[in-house]
Amino acid sequence: MIQGSWRASENLLLASTYSASGECVTGTTLPRVAWLESVTGYRAAGAGWELTAASGAVVATLTIDGKPDAIPTAAEFYTEPPVITEAMRETLRLPASLPPEFTPATPDGLVGRWVPISPSGATDPHVLFAADGTWTGSDGCNGGQGRWAADGHGALLATAGASTLIACEGAPVPSWVSEARVAAVDGGVLRLLDAVRAELGQLKRY
Repeated sequence: MIQGSWRASENLLLASTYSASGECVTGTTLPRVAWLESVTGYRAAGAGWELTAASGAVVATLTIDGKPDAIPTAAEFYTEPPVITEAMRETLRLPASLPPEFTPATPDGLVGRWVPISPSGATDPHVLFAADGTWTGSDGCNGGQGRWAADGHGALLATAGASTLIACEGAPVPSWVSEARVAAVDGGVLRLLDAVRAELGQLKRY
């Protein structure tokens, strides 16, 4: 069995693997699900969903077909479908609209290295959005990494992997990135906002 995490908005979807068990474990390398990790969006298709890459190409079409067979290396509850609660639906609701005075950040406009507007002394908090849809960053002491996608209209999604928990005087840039649902440009400043449009942080190119 391979496990991972996923995040979605109205039209963006990201998934990443973080663990494996049984025959899926091969040495010290975490198995990759390449087709799934190439997905950045989705759209309705009949009774199912088409998963799409950044180019718009359809990567896979998914439909609900019951539940998976049990396997010896995993508890049986993993074969049961999730119970959809109102709290779960709330996390998937659309974020608040972008303030009219802001310009939506585009995928091309996000690519590059960004640092907090306010300096943080000797540490080096930053985030690097790569063109391949991955990001790396640091709060000055702890590293972070994951996948990211933007729709060009202000929506931003990012996944984040495990990180160390060293106390740091830097800015929590990786947390800003993973919690952001909206990315806007204001006078050359990148502003990351959460789903209720509360500002997480401001960054500049470096």
